[in-house]
Amino acid sequence: MKHSAGGLYTTKRQNNGLVFDPRTKLILLIEFDILMFLGRSLFYEMGVFLLCSLILAVGGHRKNAIKCIGIFAVCAAIEQLIHPYMSHSLISLVYFAVALIRKVLPIFILTKWSVETTKVSAFVAALWKMRLPKNMIITGSVIFRCFPTIREEWTAIQSAMRMRGIECNARSLLFKPSETITYILIPLFISILNISDELAAAALCRGLDNPGTHTCMTEIGFKRQDVALLILVTGIFAGMCIVRILGVRL
Repeated sequence: MKHSAGGLYTTKRQNNGLVFDPRTKLILLIEFDILMFLGRSLFYEMGVFLLCSLILAVGGHRKNAIKCIGIFAVCAAIEQLIHPYMSHSLISLVYFAVALIRKVLPIFILTKWSVETTKVSAFVAALWKMRLPKNMIITGSVIFRCFPTIREEWTAIQSAMRMRGIECNARSLLFKPSETITYILIPLFISILNISDELAAAALCRGLDNPGTHTCMTEIGFKRQDVALLILVTGIFAGMCIVRILGVRL
């Protein structure tokens, strides 16, 4: 796909989906975090989840949206099937796990979509435009850069340990807990610490702590799709807050 001289964030489509401003994604994450806890009924959560899936589909992740809808439907079906047998402790544990997955799934898919569709440079530029404190910007930049690097480290550690006959899965944790923790999890945690230190040093070398005005080659800005999506979600969010203030439970 061709980009304009301004950078990635243009009015064109990317990966068969609309491109949104990083600030729009941050606002959506905050609003959906609160929306998930404003209602408890299955129909309410289904509506919130369908709205999240619609955002994913519009943003170019149609396959992920369909997969997540399937996961949500399976979790809801399992809850309805095992609800009459809640007196058993094991059934209650399964019910709790399924309900937890159903609760965090919308936030997880939105976070995954935001990370995969936002360049680090655009994210940092958005933080500067929001006029946040410098410490928050540096920390956010380091954290945002950590995710892809940690994923690469995790893949490398898994490949190395697989050659030694050690897998990181539920079976290995159950039958070989000491080996799994020693040869997989501990190296991963050490790598994360080293990565965070190196990224923080790299951010300082690139001048993130410079008190002067910062510039960025990536152009960001609110487009028509950003305004439309924010009006829709913020309107629903405000309506739900008013409903809860009036004492109506959903």
